[in-house]
Amino acid sequence: MIDHTQEKNPPPGFPTQSVAAPQKISDSIQLLPCSKPDTHIISYGPQDMSSRIFGAIAISIFAGVFSGVPLYFGIRGWPILFERPFEQAGFVVAGALLIGLFLLVYFGCLILWRLFGSTFFTASKQGLEIKKRFLFFSSSRFIRADDIQCLRVHIKRTSSSSDSGGGWSSWYTLWVVGRKKYMLDSKTPSRESVVWLSETLSEWFGVPCEWDR
Repeated sequence: MIDHTQEKNPPPGFPTQSVAAPQKISDSIQLLPCSKPDTHIISYGPQDMSSRIFGAIAISIFAGVFSGVPLYFGIRGWPILFERPFEQAGFVVAGALLIGLFLLVYFGCLILWRLFGSTFFTASKQGLEIKKRFLFFSSSRFIRADDIQCLRVHIKRTSSSSDSGGGWSSWYTLWVVGRKKYMLDSKTPSRESVVWLSETLSEWFGVPCEWDR
């Protein structure tokens, strides 16, 4: 069980009455008003534009490194693609261009989602609805309460090295486990948000919350 007093995590659990105005739980969680009884809406993700912009900038840095390197070699060797006969170096250049373009599109989608995407969890006695919205597009998935067996948090620890020494960082992935596994959050460093969400949903649906590494 998590000691919320020592770790200063927000205590888990929904309020006894529906909130009349948006209530901030953490930097990534906000409870929204809902007129339906025994229903709670969770807005999950960055709650202000400054956090979204900061996250987009961080992703842009990764994009510049991981997509920039193969694109640099691909563009630099571009003339080789037009030489005949087509030699092995041409395949290397073509592969570098394809990898670079794929990573550029992938990180571009992540940046757009970070800036304009939203995720909402609606917990009711009937089950859990997962709704994702991006600009004018939206998708939703409903998991019946009877199908929810447990909440599972996977922790991945990664080492980082610097001039001042090495260290460890933890990344959390949250799943709803039932007939199928549904990912609620993927590789987030925000422990307090994952702890609150997992334990609150665990308490609401009366299922265990498992932590594994």
